[in-house]
Amino acid sequence: MIRVDRGPKPEGLEAIRKLEVKRLAAIVRGAPPKAADFGNRYNIARRDLWKAQGQTCCYCERRIDRLYNDVEHFRPKTRAHRGGDRPTHGYWWLAWTWENLLFACPNCNRRHKKNKFPLVRGSRILPVGHSPPGPERALLVDPAGSDDPMDHIQFVPFHRAGKKAKWIPVARGGSRRGKRTIQVLKLDRPALVTHYGDHVSDLVDHHVKGIREAIGTGDGHAAAKAWQAALKKLFHPRQAFKALSHDVLDHHFPLGLRQQWRLELYRP
Repeated sequence: MIRVDRGPKPEGLEAIRKLEVKRLAAIVRGAPPKAADFGNRYNIARRDLWKAQGQTCCYCERRIDRLYNDVEHFRPKTRAHRGGDRPTHGYWWLAWTWENLLFACPNCNRRHKKNKFPLVRGSRILPVGHSPPGPERALLVDPAGSDDPMDHIQFVPFHRAGKKAKWIPVARGGSRRGKRTIQVLKLDRPALVTHYGDHVSDLVDHHVKGIREAIGTGDGHAAAKAWQAALKKLFHPRQAFKALSHDVLDHHFPLGLRQQWRLELYRP
C-alpha cells in the first residue's frame, strides 16, 4: 500500500454533498439509514479516484482495468464495526466527502474490509457531523491520510527449502496499525501472495539482475543507468505493487550498498 494523492475535488461533488447530507439528516432522525438510502451519486468521484490511484486498488495495489462501482468509503457510511461493544452507527454524513472517498477492488472492499473500522482502545468516536479525524484514532491505515502506509507495512521474503521465496506483507517495526490493516484487508491472502510472487519473478527480478550485473562490472555509470531504468518502470504511476517493488529493491540493495554506488531509493 502506498500513499494516495486524490488531487482536486471533482466538479459538482460539493453541491451533491450538501444536498445529500441534508436529505440523509432527515432520514436518520427517524431511523438508522440503510444502504439503499444513500443512492450512488458519490460515483461522480469514481473516475477521478481511479485515475489518481493509477488505476490500481488503494489497498492491495492490484491493477483495475475496468471501472467497477466500488467507490470505497474509508469510514463506512451505513454501519461501522469498531470493535468491542462500541456503537455501530456509520459515518453517513461523510458519504459524499472527497477526503473519505477512495477507489478499491471488489475483493478488498466487498469481501474483506466491508464495514470494519476498528479503533484504538479507549478512542472516542468521531461526533456526528464532524470532520475526521477529530478525537478518533483509527487502527486502519488510510492510504490518503497523513501517515505514509509504507511506515506501517513492508514486504519481506519468506523462504522455504526447495521453493522460490514468497513475498508477504508484515507490520513494519511491529506497527500495530500495520498489523491490523493487513488482518482486516487480508493483504496476505493466498491469491494476493501469488500475485506478489508473479510480479517479483516476472518483472522485478529482471531489473535486480541487471543492476547486479552493472555493479559487478564496477561501472558506476552503468549501475546508475540500470537503477534509474528500474525505478522508472517499477514506480510508474500505473504500475501495480509499487510498495512491493520498493521493498524488493531495498532487500537486494541495502542502504550501505546504495550509498556506495550512489543509488537513491525513494518511496513511490
